[in-house]
Amino acid sequence: MKLPTLSLAAALLASAATAEARSVRDEPYSLDTTWNAAVRMVRVDFGFTIEERDRDLGYFTFQYREGRRTVPGSIEVLRTETDGRQATRVILQVPAMPAYVESMMLQRLSRKLRAEFGEPAPPPAHPPPAAPAPPAAPAPPAAPGTPATPGAQPTTTASGTPNTSLTQGRWEAPARVRRIEDWDD
Repeated sequence: MKLPTLSLAAALLASAATAEARSVRDEPYSLDTTWNAAVRMVRVDFGFTIEERDRDLGYFTFQYREGRRTVPGSIEVLRTETDGRQATRVILQVPAMPAYVESMMLQRLSRKLRAEFGEPAPPPAHPPPAAPAPPAAPAPPAAPGTPATPGAQPTTTASGTPNTSLTQGRWEAPARVRRIEDWDD
């Protein structure tokens, strides 16, 4: 009875260890600047082997090494826009490692970009919102029996008397409301 339980637990642990995770970060630098910094960080700073690289598609794969263990990883670099300016989205994946490894690598890339290229240019200033127009003076009340809007015709109530409340912009309930039972089938 314990063998099925152990194999189920092992299967759950194995599936959790190979969960597809990824970390994403937007950098306010150009695509070329971010690409070059990411490649240098992986190859020079960390000393990892870059296996495949395609600058046109914006990705490269590498072998993440920790002690004697080596696992595959990838970085994808895409154009995006942040705060009204051109930016770069970096998607980093090292699926066999905990998520903090990806976060650590993205933080290191941000520090590297700022150290090598300085602080990014501030986002463009948005024009201040236009001041609201002063409220218009209220129109004088219309004479009874005259339409409130040009071209509108005064209406009458069920009793046949002029409905001046509609011409004044108010609604008056009709004298009799038909109930569902009154409708013919």
